[in-house]
Formats: sequence, C-alpha cells, structure tokens
Amino acid sequence: MILPTFSKDDLKKATSEIDLIKAVAQQIIKDFAEFGLEVKFSGETSDFYKELSVQLELHVERLILENYSGFIGLLYRIDIGSREIAQYQEDMKGFPYPRIITELIIHREIKKVLYREYYKNNK
Repeated sequence: MILPTFSKDDLKKATSEIDLIKAVAQQIIKDFAEFGLEVKFSGETSDFYKELSVQLELHVERLILENYSGFIGLLYRIDIGSREIAQYQEDMKGFPYPRIITELIIHREIKKVLYREYYKNNK
C-alpha cells in the first residue's frame, strides 16, 4: 500500500474540518501530557491554530532551555526527525527556533490524524 503524502496546502485544507481539528487538538494534548505539559483547547475551532501554537511554543522554548532531553523525547514521541527540522528551518528562515518547531509539531500532528483516518477508511 502506498502512503498518501500531505503537502502544507493539504494540511491547511484539513484544518477547516471541525472533527479533524478536534482530533488534532486531542492528539497534541495527549502527546504533551506524556511529558507533564498541559495544553488546553477551548473547543473553538475557528482559532485553534493560534490557541494551540501559543501554548506549544512556550512549552517548546521552556523544554529547550530547561530540559533538553525532554525536548528530544517529545520530538521522538511525535515522530519528528532532524531531516524535517532542517527542512522547516530552511522554509522558515528568520523565525525563532521554538516557533519553527511549534509549526512542525502542529503539522506532524495533523498528518498523524490524517493517516489514522486514511487507514480507517481504506482497510
């Protein structure tokens, strides 16, 4: 079976689906909770990206400064490798590192949910 690929445009389109947004928020909350990091989601889907990214960026920045091994563990948990980080750094030149990682985390979590849906619908 060939895996679908999801471009940044595909990810952006996916964020217009309310059920998908809620699933992504739950996935992020779950993954961050594994590291004792609380992320809250109001359920307001129209502004979910900003709501979550502000919280995630603070957690990422704190982890980098205070618990680098926890930061690496979080990246591993979410399945983010050095290749993806390098690509996002190239694409987002001029942005602070925590912002780049936050963007990457959200995009990766969206992909996780999309893959789960894909497999559920294509058994």
